[in-house]
Amino acid sequence: MTKALIRVRFRALFHTMLRQSQQKRRRGRGMTVLFMVLFAYVAVVFCGLFGLMFSQLAPAYHGAGLDWLYFATAGLMALALSVFGSVFATQSQIYDAKDNALLLSMPIRPRVILLSRILPLIVLTGVFAAVVLGPAGVVYGLQVGYTPLRLVSFLLCALAVPFLAQALCCLLGWLLHQMLNRINKSVASAVYMILFLALYFYIYSQAGEILNAMAANSQSMASALRSWAWPLYAMGQACTGNLLHLAAYLAVCAGLFGLAYWFLSATFLSSAAMQRTGRRRKVDYQSLRAGSALQALMGKERKRFVGCPVYFTNMGLGLVFILALAVAGVIFRRQVLEFFALIPGSALLIPLIICAALGFLISMTCISTPSVSLEGKCIWILKSLPLSAQQILRAKLRFHNLLVVPVSMVAGLILALAYGCSPADVVFTVLTCGLLGLLCGLLGMICGLQWARLDWLTEAHPCKQSAALIFTMLGLTAVIVAGGLLYGFALRALLTPTEFLALFCLLLALMCLGLYRAMVTWGARKWEAL
Repeated sequence: MTKALIRVRFRALFHTMLRQSQQKRRRGRGMTVLFMVLFAYVAVVFCGLFGLMFSQLAPAYHGAGLDWLYFATAGLMALALSVFGSVFATQSQIYDAKDNALLLSMPIRPRVILLSRILPLIVLTGVFAAVVLGPAGVVYGLQVGYTPLRLVSFLLCALAVPFLAQALCCLLGWLLHQMLNRINKSVASAVYMILFLALYFYIYSQAGEILNAMAANSQSMASALRSWAWPLYAMGQACTGNLLHLAAYLAVCAGLFGLAYWFLSATFLSSAAMQRTGRRRKVDYQSLRAGSALQALMGKERKRFVGCPVYFTNMGLGLVFILALAVAGVIFRRQVLEFFALIPGSALLIPLIICAALGFLISMTCISTPSVSLEGKCIWILKSLPLSAQQILRAKLRFHNLLVVPVSMVAGLILALAYGCSPADVVFTVLTCGLLGLLCGLLGMICGLQWARLDWLTEAHPCKQSAALIFTMLGLTAVIVAGGLLYGFALRALLTPTEFLALFCLLLALMCLGLYRAMVTWGARKWEAL
């Protein structure tokens, strides 16, 4: 039974890249190659960034005789990235999995179910750790060099990092589960993601100063790690060939992981069955009023959007970024105008630049794309109601438009006014941003119907790992890039930026009409066939 559960969890971890959801057939080679190329590109980018950073630390620490601090720093970064990247996945996979109730009703011990959940998470945590430790190990080997003992010790320490990180993720995931059962999960997830991205961008912007400080204050950093993070100090010493510290570090990782597994095994049954507590609200039935079918469908979409943390976080962050760009554009207006002043003729292109920047952010706000797949195995409830397919699809599109289109238009208006655009440019900038938001919703509905997958195990699959989401984002990006190329290479000598914006609005409106027609005809038939 244990092997079967583990095999199912690993298949669930990778099956999104291997087969279609509804037709139950394997994806073509082209789709598989596309995903492989995309993941390889992301991995190479992140490995390159960490490689550049460690290439500056390795000579400084080696020259100061602090090789152990280099490996301890790499371990600290790998541990931090693994915990940040896996803590919400740990909480979701262990406590919010759809098959928890089914498995707990069977004669299966909770610790067996828990083990089948944790092992795939260790693989995921190991991927995050490898993004940091891989470049760190390669850079040290190229710039300093390994002895056989140091190389074996480094590999053993690198293999132990995911277990240490997963132990922390399990304990933090348990605390997170206790907390999220008392507050709104979606809001907590969004706040967590915003804070994480803010911290990431701050560190990225200050990367040079941080590296210089780490290299200049290596002695104080070494003292702090030795006093407050002894396991990382032991890891650093172990990677330099100290066998005693190697044994101690491996024992600490194994002990913490075993302790976390024992604690979760003891509390898994009660925690997984825990329901959200709260004060029962008294309903005044006299004040209830009947609403239309559209209002009911819109309310259903709103409750799913707010009530699903993965959906709210991944799709809602685009709205935050759009507003953040408008605010940042106003705050840094002087610096941006000074930059444009260095480029001849760029002042006339400001409306186009505003539309392009907001368009790329709008492509990240694909609220309509996963809405069909999120119906999951309960789609029969909607299909059994006396509602037409057009009504259901229009409601999903309207919910997207109510969120994305006004926010995009307001952001475009703020930026156009802040940068002194002419009245005509302001009008066409606002219209372009609104039409891009509408196009994103329509394209998302078409892609969501074409690549619908209803057999997901967690909401992360349709919201983060679906082909529909990728093609929606790439499709809208392609429209923006094509518009820029069309103006830059074909129409710049014939049309002013204002005239091109008017033409681009017309083209966007025609595309929206065509996609809307496809949604209510082909899309309705596709919905009925799901």
